[in-house]
Amino acid sequence: MNTSSTAASLSLPDGVLLEQVHGTDAIVVDVPSARAVVHLDGAHLTSWAPAGESDLLWLSPDSAFGPGEAIRGGIPLVGPWFGPGRDGSMTVKHGWLRNVRWELVSAALDGDDAVLELATPQDAAELSGTVVFRIGAELSVDLTLTAGARSLEIEAALHTYLAVDDVRRIAIQGLENAEYLDNTRGLAADVLGGEALRLTGSTDRIVDAHGEVTITDELASRRLVSTPRGTAKTIVWNPWEELVTGMADLPDSAWPEFVCIEPAVAKDAFVALEPGASHTLGVTYRIEH
Repeated sequence: MNTSSTAASLSLPDGVLLEQVHGTDAIVVDVPSARAVVHLDGAHLTSWAPAGESDLLWLSPDSAFGPGEAIRGGIPLVGPWFGPGRDGSMTVKHGWLRNVRWELVSAALDGDDAVLELATPQDAAELSGTVVFRIGAELSVDLTLTAGARSLEIEAALHTYLAVDDVRRIAIQGLENAEYLDNTRGLAADVLGGEALRLTGSTDRIVDAHGEVTITDELASRRLVSTPRGTAKTIVWNPWEELVTGMADLPDSAWPEFVCIEPAVAKDAFVALEPGASHTLGVTYRIEH
């Protein structure tokens, strides 16, 4: 099935358009409450700005776009495994959800919100996925993964790149005293302190926490609030100057501009699905001052 023609054949409501963005097919939402962009490749939300606010999401100016490419920034949909998989054997990092073209199933207005639903291609037999974006004064993302004819053990994450003024001047609250695995130290186990987390170097932590997280962006005078559901872990990531030089799709000077706070089911918090069973993980974002 041709995804572009499928999307074009739907009756799109006012403020929802199928357009070319960065040379690829995308759904552009421009309603009074917010503006957003969702690329069909990867069902990848790359922008959400509620009315009167700057964008919640960061997008690399050097990102690749197009079939099979993993967009750097926005909210990549990670799954059905995380990183190289629990046993480290997967050669495609973070799974295939972000590398396939999704189909737009529906688009509608619900009050002041635009609601989009996308689905994985019909030939993805072992596992199918749907994602629902509710775009308005708040942003909600709900990813549902459903096993096919056999049981599966899945990992998944919403790999959100949050735009900040300077990652060295943010405070992350909601993870206090939580245990975590430090991926910069070979998944060494450690425990966070009782104060708000402040990043001081390359960070890649899989935190045993699934509650609300608030990022206070001191220089921008705003708070970014992440409220997850159906998750078990929170990943905190920024490459810092130590690792950014090895990333072709991220400018060397750009690392202070974002922090990744990722609701996830990963590592020992994988989800076992029987044939036909589903799991939904989601998150709602809001911006406060």
